[in-house]
Amino acid sequence: MKSSRHLLRSLLVGSLFAGVALGASATAAVVQAGTEPVVEGLGAGGEYHPLTPARIFDSRPGLAINDVAPLGPKPMKPAAEGGGTFDIQLLGVGVIPAYSADVLAVVANITVTEPTTQGYLNAYGSGAVDGGAAIINFSKSQTVPNLAIVRPGAEGKLTVKLVGTAGVAATAHVVIDVFGWFSTSASEDFGARLVPVTPGRILDTRGAVNRTPAGAPLAQQETIRVPVRGVDAVDPAVTDIVPDSADIVGVVLNMAGVNDLATSTPTHLSVVPSDLPAGTVPSTANLNLVRGQVKSNMVVVPVDPVDGSIRVFNNQGTTHVVLDVVGYLIANRDPATRQGRVVPLSAPFRGFDTREAAFGSVALPPGTAEDWSFADFVASVNIGGAPVGSQMGVIGNLTSASLSRQYPTQPVGSFLTAYPSDATRPTSANLNMIEGPPTQNMVIMKYSATTTARVYNLAGYVHYVYDASAVVLTD
Repeated sequence: MKSSRHLLRSLLVGSLFAGVALGASATAAVVQAGTEPVVEGLGAGGEYHPLTPARIFDSRPGLAINDVAPLGPKPMKPAAEGGGTFDIQLLGVGVIPAYSADVLAVVANITVTEPTTQGYLNAYGSGAVDGGAAIINFSKSQTVPNLAIVRPGAEGKLTVKLVGTAGVAATAHVVIDVFGWFSTSASEDFGARLVPVTPGRILDTRGAVNRTPAGAPLAQQETIRVPVRGVDAVDPAVTDIVPDSADIVGVVLNMAGVNDLATSTPTHLSVVPSDLPAGTVPSTANLNLVRGQVKSNMVVVPVDPVDGSIRVFNNQGTTHVVLDVVGYLIANRDPATRQGRVVPLSAPFRGFDTREAAFGSVALPPGTAEDWSFADFVASVNIGGAPVGSQMGVIGNLTSASLSRQYPTQPVGSFLTAYPSDATRPTSANLNMIEGPPTQNMVIMKYSATTTARVYNLAGYVHYVYDASAVVLTD
């Protein structure tokens, strides 16, 4: 059922966005980096350029890549002290272009590993104001990844912020893998546009969805090929959920790993566009799993230019994998149009938090959906006072802040699904969660015709948070 509180939440979220200076901290594809004037026309602004997945930063001794002082584990500090921060070079590193006039934002998978206490991580362009959001929440000793859209700041650098517990001296390692970048309107390199879709399933190794033999998990060091161009989805059934076109250069997926408690071991999953040379394995990771864990992470990956497919690799033990298409990237769009251009904010911005009084301080009940109106948010995003205009959705971090039981003696696990309020609810999940620490995943909130998104909770009572990172334009 749909929550009777959805109208209240819709009005409140609109009021909050109207009352904050979101527009003042937002940037867009029509603005070059720095203080250059607005470029006439959108050109290549907000278009995506896929990269061969590459690791550009790793603070772990023996595995270090482009580490910065203090070398090795990075200090965590409490929020009252501003957190522990360090800057890394983003532009010009590895496969990322070097010129700020070309690069608007970078798509990266950021991983926290070996933290000595619980905490959270945020990342934003050096010199920008921290928007008070969290990209990753983690517990002691956890390895937690999450996808992020980050803007290069001063001198093409990125500030990484680690916040820990007051009174506890703590550290954590950070790993960053990059998958692509968005261009500015000044760039001469035209890229691809993002087309969000209502989620549709294209792989489920637990059954027969593009898996042979049906029901077989991925084995240790196994790589499977998954068709993307022209693929049909199930749950719901959609023919060609990704068009069968040579202009499809990438796909946006929600990937879930289902790691069996009885038979598996800790592992990681990697998604790459093409077959690797014999005897080699991917150098990047998209999702880390412990035994018995069900976890999701958004993936943005190029498709193989020849066969239009992607590859999924499992490192250790056995694990099931589920892939839901949430969008695709298509090239050669009309430069005069706006649809599918992505406009990143200068830093992740806290949109709503159901624990706060402004949003009712009431958890979402089991088997219930509620609506969020983004109308005032859409109107508030601007560049120097000029609105960016119509938008079809927002990209951001969805976090389950807490999950509590419906019945005191029965443990609970649940998931959240985000979808347009005028669409049928898909059976897929954006965020899997259990009782315990917060869990997060990047989510595309695709709007309905009335600029409204709906969030569904399967079981238990959940408080959740949404931090916006970018908006997707439409004509």
